[in-house]
Amino acid sequence: MIKVSKYFFPYIIVLILIGYREKILISFLIVFLHELVHYKTAKILGFNGFDIQIMPVGTALELIDIDEASPKEDLIISLSAPFMNLICAVLFYMLYHKYKFNILNELYQCNLTIGFINMLPAFPLDGGRALRNIINIKFIYKKANNITIYTSIIVGILLMIYYLFLFLGGTLNISIGVISIFIISSALKERERICYVIMKDIIKKKIKFLKRGYIENRGISVHCKKDLLFILSLVEKNKYNMFFILNDDMKLIKTIYEEETIEALKIYGNISIEEYINIKE
Repeated sequence: MIKVSKYFFPYIIVLILIGYREKILISFLIVFLHELVHYKTAKILGFNGFDIQIMPVGTALELIDIDEASPKEDLIISLSAPFMNLICAVLFYMLYHKYKFNILNELYQCNLTIGFINMLPAFPLDGGRALRNIINIKFIYKKANNITIYTSIIVGILLMIYYLFLFLGGTLNISIGVISIFIISSALKERERICYVIMKDIIKKKIKFLKRGYIENRGISVHCKKDLLFILSLVEKNKYNMFFILNDDMKLIKTIYEEETIEALKIYGNISIEEYINIKE
């Protein structure tokens, strides 16, 4: 399925009005090929099904079953396309200096720009996903996601400062301004949806388990005074989580499984674990 952002066509009109019409088609085709590289890499790794979203700063490919990917697999998928762009940039740069065709120079510049922008460590760019995956190898998913969100906001603010610096110096680069706003808004949306992402992942783990025939477990001890959302924040994305609830004396009083946490939140709201245990007993 192909989805078009409501901001895409107004942005294109603005670019045409300020004189970017010659490079729009080339840029869009390179970005589209960029997403196809993501898709091909994901398909090689065994992931299928995708949606393509056309946005103001290009296109984004959303794999339907990408949530099943491990951090290392998602890292490979994330970096495959920008690496392809940078390799193409080097190739077209060499060809341009040999044959001096303007089209080769434009292909070099577009590939370099698209590859560089997508390597920025910010959501929703490939570099943001790559950063989250690198952090997620060592830390839990929520912590990795939060670090990437704050990094994204910082990157967006720095780009906006750079845009204003250019504007005050007499240079209008609307793309940098749009990208900075897009990064900041995407980071803020990612912060809002993290709990829903974790819940969705917990629900899909049964399908993953039945499909693969196994799933890696993870056990963690939690103090009974903490609340149910605190448990949810500790869920590791690609493992089946079991929480050993301990009292003040570090004695085990109950074991809670990740899917039980979602049911408890639906029924009782965000109560303390101790309250939940008392209700169940």
